[in-house]
Amino acid sequence: MLHKLSKAFLSTVALSTIVLSLVATQGKASEGKSSEAKSSKDSAPEVITINATNKAPLFDGRCDKDEWQSAIKFELPAQTAVYLMHDNDSLYICAKGKAEDYAVIDIYIENTKTGYLHNLHASAQLGERIFNGKEWSKPDRWNLKDWRGFWVPYAGRVESEDGLKPKFLKGSHREMQILRKKFVGVTWNIMISVSGIYHDEGSTKYSYPEKAIDTDSSTWAKFSFSK
Repeated sequence: MLHKLSKAFLSTVALSTIVLSLVATQGKASEGKSSEAKSSKDSAPEVITINATNKAPLFDGRCDKDEWQSAIKFELPAQTAVYLMHDNDSLYICAKGKAEDYAVIDIYIENTKTGYLHNLHASAQLGERIFNGKEWSKPDRWNLKDWRGFWVPYAGRVESEDGLKPKFLKGSHREMQILRKKFVGVTWNIMISVSGIYHDEGSTKYSYPEKAIDTDSSTWAKFSFSK
């Protein structure tokens, strides 16, 4: 009798073990699906709303004045910041550095109509390049189409081993205006790069988003114009 009961008990334990194992396996699978969904949700790009302004800024190389107070602001390393705001016609951008910085700015925008990527550049010169999916075009300097900017001011010449070289003013801020008709839609895919920034005894650059790649628009940030 005891032998028979032992057999029945062992059979029950074995069956329970199998059931528990199946439940655990299903639980892990369910947990895996939940984590996967959460991960997919977490990786969805966030749309950043750009604040509106009712006053176009004066392009004077300063973006810390009252006229930029309504702009959204992104803090970058080495005391660098980028401001963005818009009105019905234009997007306004300003890059601010330190007194010893040149604050060169590159704005990358995806043209969703053509699929091309545009690079609007403001340093000592203003220019635009276009990426067709294979390579960047040569810079089209000073032939500005639906945008303008405040370039790095010329400040005379300085003696060097190779003779006189042009000198450019440090400490001014880099401003840019892009007409909204240049790119379709109320949501733009954008990458911002600020170079000519003095840090750790050398010149460097910073980008937003931090790990964005200029030829890969999937790594950029989505910005939307507020109503």
